[in-house]
Amino acid sequence: MPHEELEPMSDNLWEQLSLLENSQGLIRTIFLGIALQYKALDQQKCLLLENFRNPENKRQDTCPDPKSMQIAASLIVLSALFGFQKQAETIACQTAQEGVCPDWMEPKLNATVILVAILRLCRLAAPALDASAGRSLPETAETQEVRQAEELEELDLLAEPAI
Repeated sequence: MPHEELEPMSDNLWEQLSLLENSQGLIRTIFLGIALQYKALDQQKCLLLENFRNPENKRQDTCPDPKSMQIAASLIVLSALFGFQKQAETIACQTAQEGVCPDWMEPKLNATVILVAILRLCRLAAPALDASAGRSLPETAETQEVRQAEELEELDLLAEPAI
């Protein structure tokens, strides 16, 4: 073993390694969200094929609802984004404590990405709330048409990638 490897690491080096390991963990979390989104797309394909095969008998037993998986994927990615935001703010604060003018652009950009992800999540979750409230009423031909239009809009929304 070289002599350098036997010496204890400095606190600064430990902090940097810890930060990098934390970042890797957050990226793994994002990969999990992407994998769930991928699975949701498979479920959406299953639903489309099932609706094509049986347009009148909409049995959805064989294909679970992809929206719940997309919502979960969005929440998982959001948790990682909040972790990156915390890292960026911590680094900026440490830089300011050292007397150097910090670059606050990274935390601001992260906050913007989080805002977009939250808006996307709200948009994804909103039709589920409206649809569940509307289904308790007796359906007329008009409400069936509205529901079918909402389902088509929902399928379009599900086709959008989750952030």
